[in-house]
Formats: sequence, C-alpha cells, structure tokens
Amino acid sequence: MYKMTEVYTEEFIKLERTIGDFLRKIRTRHIKDSHELGLSVPQFTCIWIISKMGRVKMSEVADVLALSYASATNLINKLSDSGFTERYDDPKDRRIVYVELTEKGKNLTDKIRNKHIVSFNKWYSKASEKEKEYILNGLNCVIDALISD
Repeated sequence: MYKMTEVYTEEFIKLERTIGDFLRKIRTRHIKDSHELGLSVPQFTCIWIISKMGRVKMSEVADVLALSYASATNLINKLSDSGFTERYDDPKDRRIVYVELTEKGKNLTDKIRNKHIVSFNKWYSKASEKEKEYILNGLNCVIDALISD
C-alpha cells in the first residue's frame, strides 16, 4: 500500500477530476455529433479513428476500439453498407483486411472537423499568448506523466 501526503492526494484528486471532466466533454461532443449525423457513437468513433489513421488493418480498428475482431467486422460492415468505409483484402495474405474511408466518409469527417475548428477558434482566439503557452505546456506535462509509468 502506498502512503501519500494529504497535499499530494488532494492535488492528484484535483488533476484526476479535471482530466475526467475533459474526457466527459469530449465524449459528450462525440455523442452530440453522432446523433446529428444519424450514427451510433461506436460508428462515429470508428469513422473518426479511421480518418486519423488512414488505411488501417481491421485488427487495428478492433484494438483501438477495444472490440473483438468479430464486433469490429460487424461495425465496419454497417459503415460499408452505408457508404462510409471500404474494405480491402491483402492480396499477399487474405487473412489481413484493410479498411479506409470512402469520399462520403472523408466528407463527413471534414464537416465535423471544420465545425470543431470553428468552435475551437472562437475560444482559443480569446486566450492570450501566455495562456496558450500554459495550455500547451500543461497538456504536454500531463501526457509525459501518463506515458512515464
């Protein structure tokens, strides 16, 4: 059992709550965006992830979404039926399946990304250069702390 000082415990709890609030806001935005588009949250998240990763193996989709391969396949099948994704077999190894966005899928993510950029710019333009520096440095410190373990 670890023994922590009260100050460290309070600081850790405060940081943990703040990160939790941040993640909930992102999740809320994804839910709102997915509903506006008539997609389920997993479908929207899958499209968003593929937009970031580009052409990706089905197994990587499953890993990133923490799904079984079969569940990821079902999800991709629905997105393919709707015209958002395409699947390709690897000609050298038919066990490997690649997935990428169609033009329809890319247009969808561009639309959402542009909406996010406009929203972000409204907020970010109000911050001073010093505040922007603090934000970036703070986020980098949190990232470093999370990966240093």
